[in-house]
Amino acid sequence: MRYSWALCLAATLSLAAGQVPGFGGCPVYQPMTNFDLSKYMGTWYEAERMFAVTEAGARCVSATYSSFPGDKVRVTNQITNRLTGLTRQLDGEIKMVGKAGEAKLSVKYSSLPVSIDSEYMVLDTDYDTYSIVWSCSSLGPFVNRQNAWIMTRERLAPDPVLQRAYGLLDNFKIRRTFFVKTDQENCDYVAAPGASGDAAPPATTPAAAP
Repeated sequence: MRYSWALCLAATLSLAAGQVPGFGGCPVYQPMTNFDLSKYMGTWYEAERMFAVTEAGARCVSATYSSFPGDKVRVTNQITNRLTGLTRQLDGEIKMVGKAGEAKLSVKYSSLPVSIDSEYMVLDTDYDTYSIVWSCSSLGPFVNRQNAWIMTRERLAPDPVLQRAYGLLDNFKIRRTFFVKTDQENCDYVAAPGASGDAAPPATTPAAAP
């Protein structure tokens, strides 16, 4: 009985945090190897994601990776609120935190009132059309909370690109039950990356970005 109560409580906390809960520890996924961050630079558009309360009502979501002096990399997430029409921007510094060549990244968001560090991994990408991004954190021994994104180079990704991404999710046994499509229609009014300052990855905090 106590075990069941703990599971329910942990799942409730996970949902309140806005990510999809799973039981037990985080699944073990191998991040992409021989990852080339320089090829990953540029803008990615969020095509689909696991449902997250924190992103409810979000549309025109994108992430832009840029290099800066001192071998620094920054990601700029841009999200538009469906109800208010307002666009907000989050800037974070990217660091590679896995083994050499592994696509395991950490992002530190300095534009928030409280600095937040978040880790995520790129499970697969061809650099030109799609990227599968995933993150997970454990809430004790009983439950975890996961998030995943399909990111694409085109704002409105063609069906063959999405079908390839779906196949990769299936290979990783990441269920698409909780995935929702991101509204990328009529986003021309959103400032293009690099126009009038920084614009537009979870990503996803991987919940804002990859």
